[in-house]
Amino acid sequence: MQIKFGTSGWRGIIADDFTFENVRLASTAIANYLKEIDAKSIVVGYDTRFMSEDFAKSVASVIAAHGINVHFSQYDIPTPVVAFEILDKKASGGINITASHNDYMYNGLKFSNKTGGPALPEETKRIEEIINQIKENKEKILSIEFNEAVSKGIISIFDKTNYFENLKKLVDFEKIKERHLKVVYEPFFGTGRRFLPPLVKDITDFEMIHGERDPLFGKLHPEPIEENLKQLKEAVLNQRANVGLSTDGDADRFGFIDSDGSFISPNIILSIIYYYLLDVRQLKGNVVRTISTTTLLDRIAKAYGFEAIVTPVGFKYIGEALFEKRAIFGGEESGGASIQGWLQEKDGIFVNTLVLEIISHYKKSLRELRNKLFEKFGAVYNKRIDFSFSKELQGKIMNLLKSYILQNKDFLSIKNINELDGLQISLEDGSTILFRLSGTEPKTRIYLEAYSEEKLDELSNFAIQIFNKAGGLSEN
Repeated sequence: MQIKFGTSGWRGIIADDFTFENVRLASTAIANYLKEIDAKSIVVGYDTRFMSEDFAKSVASVIAAHGINVHFSQYDIPTPVVAFEILDKKASGGINITASHNDYMYNGLKFSNKTGGPALPEETKRIEEIINQIKENKEKILSIEFNEAVSKGIISIFDKTNYFENLKKLVDFEKIKERHLKVVYEPFFGTGRRFLPPLVKDITDFEMIHGERDPLFGKLHPEPIEENLKQLKEAVLNQRANVGLSTDGDADRFGFIDSDGSFISPNIILSIIYYYLLDVRQLKGNVVRTISTTTLLDRIAKAYGFEAIVTPVGFKYIGEALFEKRAIFGGEESGGASIQGWLQEKDGIFVNTLVLEIISHYKKSLRELRNKLFEKFGAVYNKRIDFSFSKELQGKIMNLLKSYILQNKDFLSIKNINELDGLQISLEDGSTILFRLSGTEPKTRIYLEAYSEEKLDELSNFAIQIFNKAGGLSEN
């Protein structure tokens, strides 16, 4: 079995490929990499999944056996808090045992570098090379008993964080308190349940659903997308709440339900936030987005004399650009975002609280804010379609699509082809279709953007026809 780091770490099915043996192997490779860069310490955390704490202890025991100090979280902890702790403790990196938004049978290992952001491709490539070397040379896996390492001071357990007080410097909680919104929160039984409520429960009319730990996620898919937020929608309508908030299993992604029960897509949330930063906070700077994210951000940036920097999919690219390319804000359509001066990791807790500030300031619903953007910058409609595929087709599907599209470029009225990440085609009317393999799940994704809802429906049918004719599989 090959350990492969995708868009956001290595993930696998528990007891199938995500086993203690493989976790120790990956941890040994990371320990060797950390020694190559002269690392002194790392942060280790874990989410609410089955045996996550035990896997995390196994990671810590291996890292400690290599003489690297470990800051180990006493409780399950969100990925953005791990990122914060890396910076706060001046550690050389961090590992979080989590499969983020994947279903309950998965677990995973996210490795972050000293910036707190996801490891860059060259870093994970080196770790994969070391894994292969260990296997080829049949090297011994070193490990020290967890409690022994604690008694020796190599592993130190922490139960407090400065995350809260630092986040409060970024969000205007007084403004939220003045408005005293009625809020319902859905953490999907995950790590957000211990981190978002302390920030807002005393300054809003607050209710949380699914706020206990459940390693099976109540058999829900812990990704805050529309089809998974039906119970949040029901709670918002029943409580007549102003807004429904949500985060995924490790609280790095966000999702929103408006007061009327409608799902407000991440593309719209990102646009509302960027506009607010320019319009109200009077910040000046570019925005950074992934290729799969809405061009509404581009329009807003252009209107204020700035530009949108476009990256491949993966928050590692967003985080890097936030600090290197004068971007004040960055995000991706899958529900990840951060701001310059905060973290190089996506933070669903931060976004949820910032949006509470925004709707408190404007005293408008999210749908009303969306309409305001459409009036000022033009309407944009987006959609994502997921297809499952067999392992046999995994390496072939993009080649089949590319071959078909190139052969039929004129017939399909394709204006431009972009291969920054996957295969994006632009049509004569400005609408786009992006075909891309998921880096976190065994799926092919199709991302669509059009300038009317009618055109989006047509584009959706058109994209599925292309996919099927090129050799695609059944839609999920």
